[in-house]
This record gives sequence, C-alpha cells and structure tokens, in this order.
Amino acid sequence: MAKTFKIEVITPEKVVYDDTVQSITAEGTEGSFGVLSDHADMIAELQTGILTISDVNNKTVRFALDGGFVEILSNNVIVLTDTCTKEGEVDVEKAMAEKASAEKALLKVGSDVEKEKAKVALKHATTLLKLANK
Repeated sequence: MAKTFKIEVITPEKVVYDDTVQSITAEGTEGSFGVLSDHADMIAELQTGILTISDVNNKTVRFALDGGFVEILSNNVIVLTDTCTKEGEVDVEKAMAEKASAEKALLKVGSDVEKEKAKVALKHATTLLKLANK
C-alpha cells in the first residue's frame, strides 16, 4: 500500500473534505504541483482551478476551488479556499450563463476594475465547466 497523508479542504462555512489520501494535485499561482507522502513543508497560494485528490482506495475526488492557500506540514495538508464545488455538484446551466455574462462584460467598455471582475467570473465559470467536463 502506498504511503498516505492527511488532507482537509476548508471553506469559511465548513470542512468540505477531511480524509487520508495518497496524493493531490493543485494549481498554484506559480504553476501546478503534486503532493505525495513526506512532501517538503511549504505554503503556496492557489489560483482558481481544479484540486484532484487520490484517496487510499485509488478513487479520484475533484473540486473546483476559487483560489486560496495550501499548507503542507509533516504529512498534514490544509487547503483554505473561499468557495469549493465538488465534482458532480456543478450547476452546468448556471455556469454556462455565468460564462456568457462574463464574456459579454469583457467586450463592454468599462473600468479596469469591471474588467478584472469579469475576468475572475470567467475563470470561475470556466473552471466549473472543466470540472463538469463541459
């Protein structure tokens, strides 16, 4: 059996996932990375993207995260994120509407703040659709 470690995925509302796993992959602001047992201690900023977890039974669990942070310390991983959607729980119609709205907002003349908000909304919607394989 592969070596394992503990992971918790936490939002401000609740603990979304708490289990012992074999590996994770995440999308950091400096690029994608993987974590196995006995990984070096580190803290990294996460970008909006997919968190993939391989549990002790080789089952894959995936989440769409809206950025956040990951702390790896002595075979304990903590992922802190504002929002987190589990694979299979994506409202595809809502995500498609959000994507269309964000794309429209990017085409409009507006302030830099409005454009940045539209880019963030587009990345969020695109990540949800990627998680839903749409």
